[in-house]
Amino acid sequence: MSSDSMSIWGYDTPNVRSARVRQVIVRLVAAWLVAGGIAVIVLTLAFGLTGILPVAVTIVAGVIIGLLITAVATVIGPARLGRRLPWVEPEAADRRRIDTLLSGLGFQLGIPVCRVAVVAYPMVNAAVLGRKEPVVVITTGALRELETIELEALLARQLGELRLGLVGLNSLVAYWDQVFHRAGRQLSDWQRAEAVLLDRLGVSVTRYPPAMAAVLEKALASRSVPATSLPAWLWLCPVGVEDLESDLALREQLLLDEVWTIGAS
Repeated sequence: MSSDSMSIWGYDTPNVRSARVRQVIVRLVAAWLVAGGIAVIVLTLAFGLTGILPVAVTIVAGVIIGLLITAVATVIGPARLGRRLPWVEPEAADRRRIDTLLSGLGFQLGIPVCRVAVVAYPMVNAAVLGRKEPVVVITTGALRELETIELEALLARQLGELRLGLVGLNSLVAYWDQVFHRAGRQLSDWQRAEAVLLDRLGVSVTRYPPAMAAVLEKALASRSVPATSLPAWLWLCPVGVEDLESDLALREQLLLDEVWTIGAS
């Protein structure tokens, strides 16, 4: 595996995990500099410091305080990303359907059983949150609108983030994106690459490209959530993003045009 690409089921794909690591580092350094700078200014003004030695000591103290603030925020912040989502308890029939699909998908992907939570949005959508205990988030719209084979494709796609080791990194990037107001209305190249990679992984598991394509089509058709407490790109179908139709149409066409060699290694 090189630094720029990796092989998933025989396909050369962008190494989004490597890109995410770099993005985490950049955001942590930025957070540290901002927090440290604010600490230096506050201490200097609070104590009315002048002179080289007092200022130098204040700068060192500010650097340490900034590091501590960044560390604490990094631990606490990602876990609070979904705190304002409208969580609901799924109906018994939906819970049984989810559990049945997860048991098979977890075996195929070689990952432990993951928790699934439901949010009350009519839009067909999904996300993955958390670090130590990841949670797949799916909407009530997905449960209502998707056929079982389509729901399986959606869950497989989201579990792919666990398979690729992206969940913790994505949570960190998403949190600091939220802090720095980088959620935005445009997707970066790496966010698009990650979305396509996960789409393909979902198909590689379920063996049926039209199912994943149908999920994307229904997500776009049901788009009704202008903004949530999660950064736009964290969702299967990014919310609040401009020119989304062309992006989703391309993702769908890539799935349908791909010459799939299922089982390649």
